[in-house]
This record gives sequence, C-alpha cells and structure tokens, in this order.
Amino acid sequence: MVRVITDDEFSQQFKDFKHTAWKLEVRDRYNVGKETQDIQWFLRTGDLGREANFAQTSAWHRNVTSGRAEGKTWQRVRVVSEPLSDYIRWEHAVTRFNIEAGEDIRWLPRHHPGAAELPNFDFWLFDSEWGCLLHFDDDDAPSKSESIDDPATIARYCRWRDIAWRHAIPHAEYDPESSKRFNI
Repeated sequence: MVRVITDDEFSQQFKDFKHTAWKLEVRDRYNVGKETQDIQWFLRTGDLGREANFAQTSAWHRNVTSGRAEGKTWQRVRVVSEPLSDYIRWEHAVTRFNIEAGEDIRWLPRHHPGAAELPNFDFWLFDSEWGCLLHFDDDDAPSKSESIDDPATIARYCRWRDIAWRHAIPHAEYDPESSKRFNI
C-alpha cells in the first residue's frame, strides 16, 4: 500500500522503527530553507561554526544518539556527482556531526557502475519492512512523502540498499578530490 503521509507521520517513523533506518539520497541539491544561510556562510568562509552549535542541539542528532543507545542502526548512502555541487560540498563537510551522533554515512560517486543499478529517487527503508518515498518539487524542495509497505516494493528497496551499501565508500575514506582514481 502507498499513501501520502503528514509531516507528523513522517517524523514519527524515526521513533517507531525497531532496528534499522536506512536512506538513499540521489540528489545533488536539496532546497531546505533553514539551511540556506549556513550553506552560504560555509561557501564564503569554509567555517562550520554555526553547524557545530546546531549539531549539539538539533532534534535529529538527539534522536539518532538516543536511538543508537537503544541499539538502533542509522545508515545512509549518498550518490553524488563529481565534482561535488556546492550543496554536496557543504553536506560532506557537515556529515561529521551526523557521524558523531551515530549515523554510518557512505558516498557513492555517480560514475561508479553500481550507481546505475539504483533508482533516481530518495527513500527511507525501516527495518526492511516499510519504506518512505520522498518527493521534491521543481526547485528541489521537499514536497511530499509516501509510506510504502507493499512486500514486492520493499524487496526492491532492500535490493537497492544492498547494492548501494556494497559499493559505497565510508565517509572517513571518501575524498571527493581523488575518488575518481579508485578501481571500479
């Protein structure tokens, strides 16, 4: 079954899952209004000072940290074009705060053959039992989310997760300046 969910239902998923939350990100830009000033600041100065303060107080990071303490696993793969877009350069820089909270984030250059086996949309997969398909408008802003629990669709999502995870590079090992040199 597929159904559009509310923002509250979307947020609740990150409390309801029991074991694993896994995300595939395939966009080179996300237009999230509250990030705009921080991105512009980073692009001008290279400074992450504001993000460091936010990371210590954000609801997302607190939830990940408490979930990890309960034994939950948080993972994501970011499929990226190289050279990195301005947004992804900022995102790469601030990923350390997600990792400090307890996420395992990996990178998959779009030119890697494994990336061709993946869908061209973002989704969350929870406990390998249900998913959330993420939609964006023409300006890259989040527009709606759909809850998905159809077993055949979830099996596809699990296959995509396994492909992405197998080929992705752990954050600590991913250097966007030199990743084109890895052997494919």
